[in-house]
Amino acid sequence: MRRLALVAAAAALALPAVAWAGGWATVKLSSAPTGAVAGAPWKVRITVLQHGVTPLDDVKPFVRIRKGQLTKTFPARPTAATGVYAARVVFPGPGVWRYSVWDGFVAYGGARTHAYAPVRVAAAPGA
Repeated sequence: MRRLALVAAAAALALPAVAWAGGWATVKLSSAPTGAVAGAPWKVRITVLQHGVTPLDDVKPFVRIRKGQLTKTFPARPTAATGVYAARVVFPGPGVWRYSVWDGFVAYGGARTHAYAPVRVAAAPGA
């Protein structure tokens, strides 16, 4: 009986650790918006990997761009490849923009925003 109680106590203590084990993801981008032009689409593929290894399907990542008070969000849609999502991002004007990707991995409260270095977007030709 005592052994059973010890096993049950050990299992109860281990549960939070097991739940926490699944709580983070990494994001890889197929490209950066280097050389982006205002009004032209930046087509990017986002790979979401649990623990940096396992491709995650059924998440809803998005790209967010920001310049001053202006913020725009672009949802990424699943592709045929597991864990790979496609987004079409359009910077509405020239200047220095910040961009980030929200990985959408809400399991175990692990979703987070992955921020990248600001990028300079050129004016559209003839603008």
